[in-house]
Amino acid sequence: MNNERRITVFTFSAHFLFHFYEIAFPAMAVPLMFSLQLPLEDVLKLGFLMYLLFGVTSLPWGMFADRFGNRLSLIIFFFGCSAGAFLTAFSESSGGIVFSLAVIGFFAGIYHPAGMGLISIGMKNRGMALGINGTAGSIGLAAAPFVTGLLNWLVGWRMSYALIGIFGIVWGLLLAACPIDETPVREEDIRSGAFSREDLRRFLVLGLIIALGGLAYRINIVVLPAYLEFKAGFFGDVLRGLGNLREEGISTVAATALTSAIYVIGLFGQLAGGRLSDRFDLKWLYLGFYTVSFPFVLMMAFYGNQVLAAAAAVYVFFAIGTQPIENSLIAKFTPARRRSTGYGITSVLVFGVGSLGIYAVALANKMWSLEAVYLMSGALILAIMLVIGFFIYSLRGQPVRN
Repeated sequence: MNNERRITVFTFSAHFLFHFYEIAFPAMAVPLMFSLQLPLEDVLKLGFLMYLLFGVTSLPWGMFADRFGNRLSLIIFFFGCSAGAFLTAFSESSGGIVFSLAVIGFFAGIYHPAGMGLISIGMKNRGMALGINGTAGSIGLAAAPFVTGLLNWLVGWRMSYALIGIFGIVWGLLLAACPIDETPVREEDIRSGAFSREDLRRFLVLGLIIALGGLAYRINIVVLPAYLEFKAGFFGDVLRGLGNLREEGISTVAATALTSAIYVIGLFGQLAGGRLSDRFDLKWLYLGFYTVSFPFVLMMAFYGNQVLAAAAAVYVFFAIGTQPIENSLIAKFTPARRRSTGYGITSVLVFGVGSLGIYAVALANKMWSLEAVYLMSGALILAIMLVIGFFIYSLRGQPVRN
């Protein structure tokens, strides 16, 4: 394989695994309710520290990657996350699960600064490369609910985490045996220096957008499998009509399979966002994708069954489709020699601030209803659209292209 192919393969597998870990836990929320004898909101809170560490560790890991290399960082990512998965499989209490999930979060924070940094400096067609890499995350999001739901049905949630850990070890060994050249390939990255004052201001505005988007993203990731289990029972009825299936766990399998199907649609959003970001002005694409997603997230608060599933699919298509556009914008406003640190800062905002979404979900569910969660998401997206409008105004007609 040439160098770009190696970068693609290993960042693809790492991104898949990152998002698999991210949604494997909420996909197991209902089984864990029964295993731990806890209400749903308390089970979801067990993942708070993991999601917080996804973000807050990204900045120091980004600085580490800029200093010691993105490849070494990704090797640590694979082995560290696997260690956390094995610890989760053997956890016997809610406190043990909190700790072992936190280990996953600590090492998972490596991926975005190291993986995105490696792609942004090592790939010539950056937008499309980010889009293709983004599909790996969407595949992870799509596969995790179905795979973990199926494994829970067959062998239980503990074995699910053990098998995920084995997967990470295999990829860590492969990357340890494979060299990667991290020399920048784009002329603008070769010539880039430090942050300019103007780019720094724009990066800060972009950071606010990313923080709000991370909160909306986390809210949906955390609540969607359980939300579909409670409000879109039609697919469970379809499965029951297929024949003599074991009733125990069938609702969870149905909801997680439906969640997986929705995230498969998000995969195509990633490809669309990546392809378009190499062709059109990034700032207008950014606004357009969020604007289209807005009415569909509101529909999720008011409808159930098939309409809910369709609205969720469209919302996820555009919400996830913003990611290659957003990552391209980050690359435009950060110098190559600080690129991983730049992605580390934005990952803190996406996953660190986004981790508060767990408490936002629990609070909305306790005070109002689970449906109110998506009204909250709608308000966040409206705020994002307004800040993007300010961001566009600050550029005063200046095009922003890959």
